[in-house]
Amino acid sequence: MEVTSALRLEINLDTLRNNLAALKKLTPARICAVVKADAYGHGTGVLAALTEADEFAVSSAGEALEISEITDKPINILSSPDKTVSAEYRANVFPSVSDIADLEFAAARGAKAVNIKADTGMSRYGAPLERLDVLLEAADKLGVKIKSAFSHVYHISEAERQFERFMTGIQPLKDYIPQKHILASNFAVLPEYMHLDMVRPGIALYGYGHESVKPIAKALCGVTLVRNVSESDNIGYGVFKSGRVRKIAVLGAGYADGVRRVIGNSPRYVSINGNMCPLIGQVCMDAAMADVSGLDVKAGDTAYVLCAEYNADSIATACGTISYEVLTGFGKRVKRYYVRD
Repeated sequence: MEVTSALRLEINLDTLRNNLAALKKLTPARICAVVKADAYGHGTGVLAALTEADEFAVSSAGEALEISEITDKPINILSSPDKTVSAEYRANVFPSVSDIADLEFAAARGAKAVNIKADTGMSRYGAPLERLDVLLEAADKLGVKIKSAFSHVYHISEAERQFERFMTGIQPLKDYIPQKHILASNFAVLPEYMHLDMVRPGIALYGYGHESVKPIAKALCGVTLVRNVSESDNIGYGVFKSGRVRKIAVLGAGYADGVRRVIGNSPRYVSINGNMCPLIGQVCMDAAMADVSGLDVKAGDTAYVLCAEYNADSIATACGTISYEVLTGFGKRVKRYYVRD
C-alpha cells in the first residue's frame, strides 16, 4: 500500500459484494444501490463491487454525472433539482420532481423521464399526494415520461402509516406509474409486501443496520510519536491535566481527516496492536492522542480509528451522532484503498 495520506480508508470490495448478495436474498424487488455522498464516504471505487445492483441512486446532478461515467445502468437523483445547476441530464439519469417547476426545469435540461417524489409525512421533498395527478398531466404535456413514483420512510415506527398513505395516494394513478418504491435499507426488517418494485439500500450496503451485513471499511493512521507525561502535564488544547503518569501515543491524523473531535456519551477509542486505547484530551486538526500506558506501543505502529472492534456505530454512540455522519466525515485528505480478501 503506497501511503500518501495521514488517515487511510481500507475498503473491502469482497465484503461489499457479499453484503449486496445477502440483501438480494431478502427481497424479490429490484435493488437500487444508494451511492450518494461519495458512496457514504467510501468513494466511487465501490461501484466495482456493485455490478449486481439493478439501479443506482445519488443526491445531485453532479453526483449523477460522475456515476454515469462509470455505469450505464439507471441512475436516480433522489433530491429535487438544484436550479442553480445547468447540467444536461444524460439518457440514463432520472431526476426526481416534487412540483411543476421541478418538472419544467428537468424537461428543459433534457430529461426524458422522471421520478415523482410523494410526500408521505417527512415534509422535505415530495408533492402532496393530492397533487400527483397534476404532475402526471404536466409531464404528459411536456413529453416527459414517468419512470417511478416514490417516497421515503422517516422512521421505522411510521413505516406502515406512510406506506398506506403512499399506496392510497397513487392508487388512482397506478396505470400510469411503471415503478413504485418507498423503502431504503429498512426493507431488510420490514414485510415483503412493502418492498413494492424496488428497494434502495444505502447504509446496509456498507455494513450497518442488519445482521446479514458486515462493515466494509477500516480507517487507519500511524503512531508518529510516543512520550511519557507526568500527572501535572497538560495534554493537547484547552485544559486537560494528565492526572497521573501516562504513556501517550500521538496519532498522525485529526479532525480534518475525520477523527471526530466532539466529546459525547462515552470515551472514544482507537485500536493499536490489538488493544483498545482511549483517546485523551481534545482531538487536534492534524493529530490525536491516545493513552497507551502499560502497552508496547512505538512510533511507526498502526492505529485503527475504525475497525471491526470499534466500528462506525461505536464511534457514533461515543460522539452522540449516527453512523452515517461518521462514515461521510472522512474528507478528501483521506486516501481510499480498495482491497479484496
